[in-house]
Amino acid sequence: MAITKKKNGKYQVRVYVGYDHITGKRKTKYATCETMREARLKEAQLITDVETGELVPEWDKPKVQQHYTFDEAFEEWFDIYKQQGFTQSTVDKTEQYFKLHLLQPELFGGMYLERMTRKEVQDRVNVFLAKYVTATKMLGYASQVFKYAVDSEHIKCDENPLDHIRKVRPKKAQTRKVKYYNEGQAQLFEAGFNEYYDDKPMYKAVYTVLLRTGMRIGELLGLQWQNVDFANNLLTLNGRMTYLGDGTRKYESGLKNGDGVRVIEIDKVTHNKLKDWHKAQLLEGFKSGTPIQTEDFVFPYARTSITNSFYRFQDWFNKNHEEQLPHLNLHGLRHTHASLLISDGVELKKVAERLGHKDITITANIYADVTPKARREVADKFSEIMAKK
Repeated sequence: MAITKKKNGKYQVRVYVGYDHITGKRKTKYATCETMREARLKEAQLITDVETGELVPEWDKPKVQQHYTFDEAFEEWFDIYKQQGFTQSTVDKTEQYFKLHLLQPELFGGMYLERMTRKEVQDRVNVFLAKYVTATKMLGYASQVFKYAVDSEHIKCDENPLDHIRKVRPKKAQTRKVKYYNEGQAQLFEAGFNEYYDDKPMYKAVYTVLLRTGMRIGELLGLQWQNVDFANNLLTLNGRMTYLGDGTRKYESGLKNGDGVRVIEIDKVTHNKLKDWHKAQLLEGFKSGTPIQTEDFVFPYARTSITNSFYRFQDWFNKNHEEQLPHLNLHGLRHTHASLLISDGVELKKVAERLGHKDITITANIYADVTPKARREVADKFSEIMAKK
């Protein structure tokens, strides 16, 4: 306790009011008065307030219950999540999951966490699970937010509510009976799209590249003309086109597996289709007065346009040809490329490198069931062994 005269002529009163229970440091209450008499009176008043309990340090005051919402927990959690080294596209997609779904009022938006009950959470979750194929994945992010709120003691709860509810079966994606073309179907497909897109060199180039290189659609759309080496028949992949939750396109440097670059050798057919498309773009640029640049994207189109056109082609082919093609999604062309190589005996390591798989076991696990020719050979080989005398 002390009274000090300051340079401005006023008097400062200092009274110790207790100790911080966390740091152990002594805490002080200050007051400023105009005269010494006022300062002494103020000092006496503060001392009395401390002794009677009228003056209570902030850390000793009982906490007033404040509403803490799921939205507030998300903001705090997301600030930490963004600093964990994820790619920007992953961060953006995660944010879209929350904005478009998890933070909506019908799910967790605006929910007071201290008032929530398992029954209410379960009812909301079960409605949500039945609507979206990716609902389980999105709820995984919501669970991280709940866990953050529990661990940071924002709510008086020792357990994550999503860990203890009974969930209904989530909506399932429609499974395709066939995930890739066999050798004959791949040949039919190539002949078919060359017929269907006879006057559209862009589409012929798109489906030729996807089928004959096995690259991902995001890698295809991130390909720039400066990445195409016609002289050496090489494509250099060093970026990809990603899509946010709202469908917005976004170019990102680097590849999906974390590599900065991957080089793919192309055959003569792919070379010629790309060359035809390049000439068509050069001609169009000359006519419009906007010549193409080396940094321009080879295929400046939306993924949905290419996908929808692919589905239209399959419908057309099966209506106009006796021999039918199974309906695939666009990623099925990548599976086709890999499965045909593996079935024909190409080393798994070489296929993994061409596809851009970081670990050969990824390739092995994905394509374990796409080698009928190899399985037949194994069976025949064992039969030969047993027939030896």
